[in-house]
Amino acid sequence: MKIKYEVKKIKDIKADVVCSAAFEDQAEQKLHWLNTLFKGTLDTLIETNDFKGKVNSTVLSYLGPDNRSKRLMILGLGNSKEVTLEILRKAYASAAKKVNSFKLNSAAFEVPDLALIKSITGASHYEVMQAICEGVFLTQYNPKKYYTKNDYTPINEVIFFTDSPKYTREATEALKDSKIVCDAVIVARDLENEPSNFLTPEKFAEYVKKSSIKGGYSVTVFDEKKISQLNMGCVLAVGKGSSNPPRFLILQYFGANKSEKPVVLVGKGVTFDSGGISIKPAQGMDQMKMDMGGAAAVVGAFEAVARLKYKMNLIGLIPAVENMPDANSYKPGDVLKSYSGTTVEIDNTDAEGRLILADALDYAANYKPKAVIDVCTLTGAAVICFGHLLAGLMGNDAELKKKIFAAGEKTYERVWELPLYNEYDKLMKSEIADIKNAGPARQAGTIMGGIFLKKFVQDKYPWAHLDIASVAFNLAESAEEYHTPGATGYGVRLFTELLKQYSH
Repeated sequence: MKIKYEVKKIKDIKADVVCSAAFEDQAEQKLHWLNTLFKGTLDTLIETNDFKGKVNSTVLSYLGPDNRSKRLMILGLGNSKEVTLEILRKAYASAAKKVNSFKLNSAAFEVPDLALIKSITGASHYEVMQAICEGVFLTQYNPKKYYTKNDYTPINEVIFFTDSPKYTREATEALKDSKIVCDAVIVARDLENEPSNFLTPEKFAEYVKKSSIKGGYSVTVFDEKKISQLNMGCVLAVGKGSSNPPRFLILQYFGANKSEKPVVLVGKGVTFDSGGISIKPAQGMDQMKMDMGGAAAVVGAFEAVARLKYKMNLIGLIPAVENMPDANSYKPGDVLKSYSGTTVEIDNTDAEGRLILADALDYAANYKPKAVIDVCTLTGAAVICFGHLLAGLMGNDAELKKKIFAAGEKTYERVWELPLYNEYDKLMKSEIADIKNAGPARQAGTIMGGIFLKKFVQDKYPWAHLDIASVAFNLAESAEEYHTPGATGYGVRLFTELLKQYSH
């Protein structure tokens, strides 16, 4: 996709469709101005009063042969006094999706008054432009990879324009950076949407290693022999039931002096989760290719951070497994020994994500990190708790949780904190091992996942846990605005925003 930022009047923009933006309380004035500019083209639209500037609304008009652009789309932004970054993101996504439906080659989007929006939202000019760009770019994802006749037509050339030279530096910088971040989100979506017969743990590792060469970070892959030598008993146990052996990935990006302590991201990489011996119901099991959404978010974060050249050090740890029922599978009642030597009684083999994360979180201590954040599609209970609006946040460090919350609010990849009170610990108590991997059924399921992981973190480093099972995947009926059915790529934009604070 070609991208441009142009300081030109709307009548001088050349594109297959040019999109002008209008606030609801200024719509009539804007329509009359456009009508004068384009010599009466909008007479009928004004007469019928069909366009009122309601948020996400669009109307299309055809311009005369003397105009550089043949189509004029007008996009509603709602009331100017109520505008937010998310309203802008969704509104521009609506317009971009409409353009996609026309199967046009090029589209130009008007940038509204950045100073006005800044005065209302408190956001910077960069952040306002960033939200607009994200709305357009994130809609260009093609979810129809395996259609034999793929009629999906993304926009080939995108132009953002304004007739004011103000804020050109901030706007062009935001445009460039947003394209990098949105490309990284699309990498995460692609990985998460990939069918598990094509994306085994081994194939996942191969993909990430290949992508890292262009991305500017490095990847080391441990095979099952090395995993065994490291005594990562939980990763090995979960992978035992599959004919596709596990892998353990270490991603490294050094944007600062190597002596500087890194931030560590840990991503759950279950490329397919049948539940193992504690097998899941058939309904909805097809979605379990998305159980590596945490791993995909970590890869996407690396793709963004490396290309943005953040001045920080970043480590990614991804245990990648397939959880399948087989004669070799681990079973309820088994006792496993983790990387740290902690023993775990298996109560439920469908609580496998926390097991592989336990080994990775223990391993993370080797880096003496500034902070560790694990991200995972851990519990179905997160959907019960939050619907599909929020991710669950837990952790042992108030400042880290505060930073994650703020990054979530800014990117609209929102989180909400749940407690890790010590009183919950007794629900994971085992009579034969240090801890069980699941608590009582239907009791604080999302919190129980965090309580289990806390056992392996203790106070070795500042730590936060993100359960993204509620936000990682969209069903067709719930996908809207800048999302498509399937993977959302949740976490990439949040992490990119968060990690900016560690760059110096």
